[in-house]
Amino acid sequence: MMGTRGVIARLTERKVKGNIYFSFKGRYHHWDSYPSGLGKTLYNLYNEFFNKDLVKMLKVLIDDHPAGWSTINGADFSLNAGWIGNSGADYENKEVKKQPVCYCHGDRHEDEWLCTDKNASGSGCEWAYAFDTKKKLMKVFASMTIVNDKTVKMIGAWGMGDPKATWIEVATVNLDDKEPDWNKMEKV
Repeated sequence: MMGTRGVIARLTERKVKGNIYFSFKGRYHHWDSYPSGLGKTLYNLYNEFFNKDLVKMLKVLIDDHPAGWSTINGADFSLNAGWIGNSGADYENKEVKKQPVCYCHGDRHEDEWLCTDKNASGSGCEWAYAFDTKKKLMKVFASMTIVNDKTVKMIGAWGMGDPKATWIEVATVNLDDKEPDWNKMEKV
């Protein structure tokens, strides 16, 4: 597992002088949040476990877990979510059933943390998955920063990132269409 931080969020948009600007509000996700990790997981959860009920999925992922997630990748959502002991210790053991690991249930009870397009990159979040519930879309955003006068993918570490980084949309995924090429999205 890699500590690639991300955000699971609801998409909001606003129009200013005819231009559409997207923003998002949601919850932090710590491990493997790049598209071939968390993006793929979210797409599969919608189409399989949540049986295409995006409102229910976002209620569980955002509203019911206000402190955010250690990881939902590879998790069995028929199990209760929560932190048990050192929740990451056996996560690579393929024989162990894996519950979704959040920071607000089980042995951890952290405070609510609302991640937005304004604060997420400064916290080290590199990817955001923002959902439009009406259109059944998932917009994939990457945090970008300026290094030596070049725009590059921002890399967060240990809860630190670039608060001046901006979010660019790298893909729009129609959740009811064929699964996209997640690896292609990562080439920003």
